[in-house]
Amino acid sequence: VIESFCVRTNELETIVESLRENTGNSSSHSIVIGPRGSGKTHLLRRVAAEVNRNDALAEFFTVIFAEESYEVSSCGEFWLECLYHLSEQAPDHERGNLNLTYEDLRTETDDRTLTERCLGSLLDFADRHQKRLLLVVENLNMLFADIGDPDVGWQLRKTLQTEPRIVLLASATSRFEEIDDPQRAMYDLFRAVTLRPLVTDECMNLWQAVSGLPTTLQSVRPLEILTGGNPRLITIIATFGAGRSFQELMDNLLDLVDDHTEYFKSHLEHLPPQERRVYLALARLWKPATTKEVADLARVNTNQCSALLKRLADRGAVTIEGGTPRRREYYLTERLYNIYYLLRRGSGTQRVVEALIDFIVSWYSPEELLDIVERTYLTAYASNIQPPDIFMPVANASLDAAFALAEQGDREAALALYEKLAAGSEMVDTPESQRLQLIALNHKAILLNQVDRSDEAIEVCDLLISLCDALSDVVPHEMSSYLKASAFMSKGIALITLTFVSMDDAPDAIRAFESAMIELEPLETSLDRVLFDLAFDTALLGKAIALWRAGESLEAISPLDSIIARYKDNANLQTAKRAASAIGHKGKFLSEAGLALDDDEIVLLLELLKQTGLHAFVNDALIGYIRRVGPETALKTIQESGTAEVLLPLVTALQQELGQKPRVPKEVEEVAKDILDRF
Repeated sequence: VIESFCVRTNELETIVESLRENTGNSSSHSIVIGPRGSGKTHLLRRVAAEVNRNDALAEFFTVIFAEESYEVSSCGEFWLECLYHLSEQAPDHERGNLNLTYEDLRTETDDRTLTERCLGSLLDFADRHQKRLLLVVENLNMLFADIGDPDVGWQLRKTLQTEPRIVLLASATSRFEEIDDPQRAMYDLFRAVTLRPLVTDECMNLWQAVSGLPTTLQSVRPLEILTGGNPRLITIIATFGAGRSFQELMDNLLDLVDDHTEYFKSHLEHLPPQERRVYLALARLWKPATTKEVADLARVNTNQCSALLKRLADRGAVTIEGGTPRRREYYLTERLYNIYYLLRRGSGTQRVVEALIDFIVSWYSPEELLDIVERTYLTAYASNIQPPDIFMPVANASLDAAFALAEQGDREAALALYEKLAAGSEMVDTPESQRLQLIALNHKAILLNQVDRSDEAIEVCDLLISLCDALSDVVPHEMSSYLKASAFMSKGIALITLTFVSMDDAPDAIRAFESAMIELEPLETSLDRVLFDLAFDTALLGKAIALWRAGESLEAISPLDSIIARYKDNANLQTAKRAASAIGHKGKFLSEAGLALDDDEIVLLLELLKQTGLHAFVNDALIGYIRRVGPETALKTIQESGTAEVLLPLVTALQQELGQKPRVPKEVEEVAKDILDRF
């Protein structure tokens, strides 16, 4: 518990300080308030651990209740429950007698007698050990809701106020009437410690502690938004997402949820049918909603809906988000559950959620050049360009296995298999095995780039280029040229990656992509058109990025314009995706030079975004455009293009900049806030 405790340190210190102040004839009691997953249990267990190891707190003996105290329905039963847990947690030599006392008292039917005898046993234990009993009781709000008898609260208050040997440290999922209403027993009895959502720095600390991997504020910020800063959800994602990029994490969001189905399903299974109906209506609305809006969708009357929303808020399942005292607006506390539900439901809202995730990935993800320059430009090579009998049967099966391993994400195993294939083919020394060696080396180079082993990738590429020349008499010219082009592109990608260490590699990267195009140009009429276009556009994009890395942003525009022109000559979904990437990059490069895309280019950019759904660098291009024309014109352009839905956070930011107050999901609102900082 101590080792894993990396956030909520201020709250820990507050509670510990409160315990230190318990030196008089009365006790100071504390309650930790926070929704499900906010870290209440972990914090309370951390306090208990501190009591056990800190000499300054040696006067306390902790008695930790279970997370739910279902058997407590009276004052006597509360102290009986306390006695039960003491019998389980006392020193070994005392447990037997305490357990006998508990079994004897369990049959007592008079609640007053039960209270007196249980308290007597508890205080006798405290006196024998010269300790104060620190009672750690979770979900106090639910306990009082289940008891229902207001006299119980007054009986407990009397003991807690007058008996210095007992200190209560409780938790609750939300504030509740028993502590807020001046007419109720527990009013003004507790020092309240409210657990706020984690801020970005805390999310980063928690991610690193759970995953064991370093991260950045930029990459953790979207997780903060999607989880609402909920520690339990961040822990789930950090465990699931260790080693994955944010793009991969979001691509597998449903897998993540499926791995924790019980946690997410428990939201619903623990709710009575009517509350569940209201809860799901609020999930479908996916925005801060009024009681009437929820009632209409849930098909219940407004008064009933108001009461049900209050119950859900008391449970911590729903929070009040905005509105006015007379017209409150509600939102689901568990943001990730809301997203999970909408994605599972498969409604029109699903498209908005998916668009939001795509937008978040493009806005917050760090630049991953190996994803930008398409890495799969030669994956179809073996089936598209070679006769089916070119491989030895075993080697062919091994090649398929290596490719499958790479597709499944086991890149190290695939690399090892490609290495064996290349070495074995060289030893056999037949035309078929030599061609196999080239293909194995080609895939090995691609994979080495994917695992960030750039220096090794360059060595393999140089070897592949030299072998293509040396084996020209046994390798068909078309195959040789295509493999050399692939090698030059892999080399260019590796060199671009190395430019983040030394800019000296940028000129070599430019030349590598130019060499790839030289090898490809003679193949335009003989090679499959789809394969040729993919390879040539990739080389153009790689050259543009290499020029940008060399500090020649404006010179990088020309190859990008070539990709766009090639799309106009041969428009289809695949060329549209590459054109979208090209024009997005162009907008980014122009923006860095203090320039922006012109109006026609913005219209094309939005058209391509609508067609492909790809957000890569779209935001950079649009930010430059907004600065040029102003938020009002930019908002009108986006709305007229039909892309407002996929650019909802940006549209929201523009509306807020213009003084409007759109009602949107909290996740969208938080992304919009970050966007406004860029205007």
